[in-house]
Amino acid sequence: MNATTAERPFRVTVPPTGDAAKPASAKGPRFLRTLIRATVSTVALIAVVAAVGATYETIAGASDTATYPAAGRLVDVGGYRMHLDCRGMGSPTVVMDAGLGGSSLDWILVQEDLTRTARVCTYDRAGMGRSEVSPRPRTPEHIADELHLLLTNAGLSGPYVLVAHSLAGKTVRMFASAHPDEVAGMVLVDTRSELVDAQIPKAEAEAFDVALRLQGVLYSVARRFGVARAFGSDLAGVPRLSPATATEMVLLMTQADAIDETTREGQARAADDATLAKATLGAMPLLVIASAVSMAEIPNWPMAQRRLAALSTQGTLVIAEHAGHAVQLEDPGIVIDGVEQVLARVRSEL
Repeated sequence: MNATTAERPFRVTVPPTGDAAKPASAKGPRFLRTLIRATVSTVALIAVVAAVGATYETIAGASDTATYPAAGRLVDVGGYRMHLDCRGMGSPTVVMDAGLGGSSLDWILVQEDLTRTARVCTYDRAGMGRSEVSPRPRTPEHIADELHLLLTNAGLSGPYVLVAHSLAGKTVRMFASAHPDEVAGMVLVDTRSELVDAQIPKAEAEAFDVALRLQGVLYSVARRFGVARAFGSDLAGVPRLSPATATEMVLLMTQADAIDETTREGQARAADDATLAKATLGAMPLLVIASAVSMAEIPNWPMAQRRLAALSTQGTLVIAEHAGHAVQLEDPGIVIDGVEQVLARVRSEL
């Protein structure tokens, strides 16, 4: 053995195993099979979760009538019934209308306080909450007609103080236009105005309609697979509400009828704007409560809220500094105080 041979290290050659033993062309199918197995496993897991969620929704939903009993009563309005919840005593009667997608529960933090000195009625528009679906168009005018029929058939005569949130502001103004002698006062809570809608670009208005439909799809999925029920108190996003009430609120707004009604109302939101643009409220006691957030973030909202307050010679604008759009849920005290102020002014004139 020469020196060169002795200095060479002793090497043992180990045959390659596994993927390393295969040619490059053979590794692709193995990776593809692994990817397919992972995909199938993921889909299967999603299917199992969906099935469990759907089963949970079916079982839990069967006891909803007992778990969440209706607070009011159903009143026939001509072939279909609407839910009306009246509490307290006193005149004039306060009637509250929730915004787009809302129900009578939207006023739960306001209604009870006001019943100390007045009769306060909340209701669910047709198709919303616990009210049955209406065959009539979902324009502010037709919704106002239904509200008037509901109050009449329930035996509640005017005068009324109408309180409305968001899009319902158009409804109560149409009500007052059709029945001026029956409306003694009004409180508009961050309500939508035809002045805002008239200045929205066409593309933005169309995008809103698309968003409504997409929201409906998401709500439907959330309800079908138990997400709305399981996480209702979190989805409501209102810390002041009890978990049970928050969950009930989410369940009501994610019902199939409510989803459809919300979309139809939203699409018909500007149907009566020409009529509203010509209507005034004379010397009616009027309080307009505007959210500081809406005033800062929504184009033309400040101008529209000031114009709403100017509809009456007794109109006043108040800013809710500590609330977003859902003022009655985020700062109920300012709404309670506002309704009481209008009630006092109305009573002094009766």
